[in-house]
Amino acid sequence: MTLKLLALAGIGFISVGMSGCATMSRDECRQGDWASVGQRDGATGYPPSRIEQHAEACSNHGIAHNAAAYRAGWDRGILQYCTPENGFETGRRNESYHGLCPAQVVGPFLEGRQVGERLGGAERRLSSAEDRLRNLGNERNRLRDRLEALRSNRNLSEDARRNEAARIRERLSTIRFDSDQAMFDIERARYDLLPAQDAANAYLSRIRRTR
Repeated sequence: MTLKLLALAGIGFISVGMSGCATMSRDECRQGDWASVGQRDGATGYPPSRIEQHAEACSNHGIAHNAAAYRAGWDRGILQYCTPENGFETGRRNESYHGLCPAQVVGPFLEGRQVGERLGGAERRLSSAEDRLRNLGNERNRLRDRLEALRSNRNLSEDARRNEAARIRERLSTIRFDSDQAMFDIERARYDLLPAQDAANAYLSRIRRTR
């Protein structure tokens, strides 16, 4: 279920994993706007040590980096990352947090993560159970089709058809049990999701009132 307040929270800073490719192009290195590069990295949750990758990329083009300008930009960018709203979103998406937020902003950021983690966990549990039930239903339909086709398959002996039919019925019985469990998990996830949504809406309303 998508609620209006939850949709408004999508500020979208995404921490991207380290890449083995060059982190900056020749043109970016030539521009030399290291403060902007640092701010961009901070705002997307990269650690300040990412400059080492940039420095290596630019050194391959014979261009030096500016560590001081980069760090000044990173210090500004990390404050964009470490907001309560982004804490909520990164927690909801179950993204890793590497302890980068400065002391003056880390508390509200982590509070947002806690609320987001609760909501995201409930959403993922519900989605997983629904996917499992859907997959079991698809498998059940395929097996029923196989069972029907087996009855008219004259390329198999009667014993072979009987044995295959028994295996299919055994699997169908297991699917019935697993489907019941999936439906139980769906109901339990829905039960957990409602208070998590309420808590998220209350939290997002509260932090917006303080802006």
